[in-house]
Amino acid sequence: MTFLHLIVASLGAFFLSFFFTPLIMKFCQKKNLLDQPDGNRKIHNTPKSRLGGVAVAGSFFISLLLFRSFLPYPMSFWYILGLALIFLTGFFDDIFNLPPWSKIVGLGIGTLILIFDGVIIEFITLPWNVLWYIGIWGIPFTFFWILGITNSLNLIDGMDGLSSGIAAIAACTLGIIALQHGRWESALISFLLMGSAIGFLPYNFPPAKIFIGDGGALFFGGVLATVSVEGALKSATTFTLAVPILILGIPILDTFFAIVRRKKNKLPITRPDRGHLHHRLLEKGLTQREVILLVYLISASLSVLAILIDRFLANSTYSLLLTLTLFYVSWKWGKHLGVTELSCGTQRTEKV
Repeated sequence: MTFLHLIVASLGAFFLSFFFTPLIMKFCQKKNLLDQPDGNRKIHNTPKSRLGGVAVAGSFFISLLLFRSFLPYPMSFWYILGLALIFLTGFFDDIFNLPPWSKIVGLGIGTLILIFDGVIIEFITLPWNVLWYIGIWGIPFTFFWILGITNSLNLIDGMDGLSSGIAAIAACTLGIIALQHGRWESALISFLLMGSAIGFLPYNFPPAKIFIGDGGALFFGGVLATVSVEGALKSATTFTLAVPILILGIPILDTFFAIVRRKKNKLPITRPDRGHLHHRLLEKGLTQREVILLVYLISASLSVLAILIDRFLANSTYSLLLTLTLFYVSWKWGKHLGVTELSCGTQRTEKV
């Protein structure tokens, strides 16, 4: 496989997603599969199609099957099945509004299938460049990593173009890092996801004509989580978690703030509210487009930093200190925005 193959694969996924999305929009309109405004937590004012994930996931899988012959090793059936189950869990939630426990079961089974296929965190690079092979503990660690990243992309999906744009930036970054370490399979998967996300984005950028839905957001998270394990965590010479944490910094931070906020206010972790970063930025007077572009800029900046750390900062101690410093700065910024507090009128529930 060559770099030209990656470009062609990414373009193929882009065009498939770009042309599939209007078809999905028409289907949703015809079948009345629309997300209705509620005048509270939901920002949109008119009904929107909510099955955009079908176009993104469909484009990804079709492109992957077409280009799997270029992989050094054939793409595993179990890997595709695990990702498909993660997507289908969100897809059925978009249609039937599943209870939280059933979503956890579906995501858990999909994650276990991926682990069974070999997507496992095998070691952690600690300060002073100590390589710690975690053995059997890699299974639960990987399980919670994939489950956490998958849900973080879903939690942040509260504004037009947010999760799809972040996913595109993160996928591109993970693809570059995979290439730096010669992991062509991970690079192909990353660039396929990037192409699918960018092809969908023209219809999802504010004001959106279609939403990505839980199926698409969970699919984004599932792919990014597995690629971060295969392409970044297994190749890290810096502090192991520094690179993927920076790349996925926005969704990870927003999820962390949501957990703190809901625990602090004695609410279930699955209870939605209007305390997310994008909600707070809107309250500060920014428009939707300004919020999206600001989040894109922060995400891209963190991604560039992750690439530089992976390429030039081999000392795990320094990369850990840098990561902790950025976390502290982000925590102070979040506190300033009020992300650990509830807004008035956020007690209603909505599908997670």
